[in-house]
Amino acid sequence: MHTVSTMKSNIHEYFHKNRASKTFMWVCVGLFPLYLTFAANYISYCAQGSDLIFVLLQDNLSSFIFGGLIVYALFLGLLLLFPKVFFPSLLSTLLWLILPLVDFFKFTIIKEHFLPSDIVFAKNAASFTGFVDGVSIPYELVGILCTTFLYLLFIYFMAPKLNFKWIYRIPMAFLLFGGTFFFVTTPTLQQSYKNLFKLSIEASTNQGTLFKTHGFVSSFILNFSNLNISVPDDYSKSYIETTFNEYLPSINKDSNFQNPDIVVVLSESQWDATTLNGVTLTPDPMANFKEIAKTNISGNLIVPTFGGGTVRPEFEVLTGMTTSALPPGNIPYQQFMKDSTFSYPMIYKNLGYDTIGIHTYQKTFYDRETAYPLMGFDTFLGEYDLNVEHHWNSGPYIADETIIEEIIYQLNQPRDTAVFVQGITMENHSLYRDKYEEVDKTIKVTSDSLSSPQINALENYAAGVSNNDEALKVLYDFVMDREKPTIVLWYGDHLPTLGEHFEPYISTGDISSTDSSQWSQEEKLTMFSTPYLIFSNYDTGKEYQGSENNISPFLLSPLLADYIDAPETLQTNFLLDLYTICPVMSPYYNLYTPNAPKDERERMKNLHNLLTYDLLIGKEYILEMQK
Repeated sequence: MHTVSTMKSNIHEYFHKNRASKTFMWVCVGLFPLYLTFAANYISYCAQGSDLIFVLLQDNLSSFIFGGLIVYALFLGLLLLFPKVFFPSLLSTLLWLILPLVDFFKFTIIKEHFLPSDIVFAKNAASFTGFVDGVSIPYELVGILCTTFLYLLFIYFMAPKLNFKWIYRIPMAFLLFGGTFFFVTTPTLQQSYKNLFKLSIEASTNQGTLFKTHGFVSSFILNFSNLNISVPDDYSKSYIETTFNEYLPSINKDSNFQNPDIVVVLSESQWDATTLNGVTLTPDPMANFKEIAKTNISGNLIVPTFGGGTVRPEFEVLTGMTTSALPPGNIPYQQFMKDSTFSYPMIYKNLGYDTIGIHTYQKTFYDRETAYPLMGFDTFLGEYDLNVEHHWNSGPYIADETIIEEIIYQLNQPRDTAVFVQGITMENHSLYRDKYEEVDKTIKVTSDSLSSPQINALENYAAGVSNNDEALKVLYDFVMDREKPTIVLWYGDHLPTLGEHFEPYISTGDISSTDSSQWSQEEKLTMFSTPYLIFSNYDTGKEYQGSENNISPFLLSPLLADYIDAPETLQTNFLLDLYTICPVMSPYYNLYTPNAPKDERERMKNLHNLLTYDLLIGKEYILEMQK
């Protein structure tokens, strides 16, 4: 300790003894925010390719400068509050290392970037720690962290201090902080500096492109304007009543609704890997799914996310609302669900159903424990609340046979009317490389285009799909043998992240670019298409309307409600009309049903956004119309 103190004293004396050494010291201090800007962007790029930092500096230097100005502003504000330079340097380092590090891990795991809205809901961060163990740390990341530590240590030993009276420093600091916050959170101000710094703010709907083009610092700052949703221009009670009046339920309509038990299963990362070009999986991990689909309803969802973000297709299926009306990277349960919110489980609850949610993971994940009661669920069970024994294999998550046994347990309980059960599987969650021991890897993958690590990830992924497929067969056999009318909706939430840089989709030629903004319509369909299946043990008396089309997730529940002839609602009638015009609406990726009339499509998209705003954020005029 004495040696460190002596070293610090000697270095301090050296850098304060003459004008030249003082000038060098303050140049080092002045360059530190610039270095932090470089380091923050570099750390984030380590998840996509560290060489992207040089593309940023060469092709989008203005974006780098914009981010650097914000880093400088915050550093200067801290320096005005704490004139001993080391402390503001330490705080700035923690800020601009932790944020991009979180971005690195989040993007590596689920291919989604870290946004300002994620900070507000950091209480759920512990739920993600179980996914971090499988992330490999590149040497470039270790190098930049070590370099930053050495730079910070150098500032500590130089011990520079700002000599400026506090009576001036404090007001200036708060003026600087307040001005910076107002600058980055006001959407109208963005328009004033976007041309100056060549910032493509409109691209923020595609976060992958935004972060890749402008770097972490600038992209993170630009997303502050997305923290709040503006009131739509046409939003008023009279406009809602006039516009949606035609969708009010019919009076005295005959119905063949038989109060069936309803089971909805969100199958984690379920997707048909046999569709990869030049890849053979033996045996087929979805053999049961495909066999059941031969005699039942099946199709494809066009989901609003890739590799993660389960909450978005889940929210759309449960509510019929669209996450496209919400800010990029949204987590609807956490950001917007504060009070009782319309959902399809709530419709069935009002018909006398018991409503139960089940997840074989932490029930606090995505704030489901809070959100599910607000959507009308009587009970939400997490991994520690199950009534059945947990089943495990060598993977890190509870095996899917467990959730099927819990669903069967709930179906076997006596009910006054019926039960609506929503199940979320977990076994097939990422990460996949070396996920299972050899004894549990039941699917063999062969391909001339894939590397050994890619085959490893795909075989581990396929093993999870196969286990899930076996669980599906157990549920199918149970449902088809019972007397109580029962219907099951089973769907995949998104494709899996099987490796870095969109491996193995690039290696097999299924997509041609690691930049999603460059994907063709066909490639987008490849990367956002997941299977769904509907089967029942009784004749519903109606035809299913959605068999011949790809559909968006928000259409699944209304199509199911129509198929079982459930009582009409305004929401269902509107969504069924939307289905006839444009079954796929994914504005994030500019993906729509081909040949849908553009004017009518845009009109219905705007109405759907308006419906989502009213039911989730607004004054629920649509619910008032149906009372």
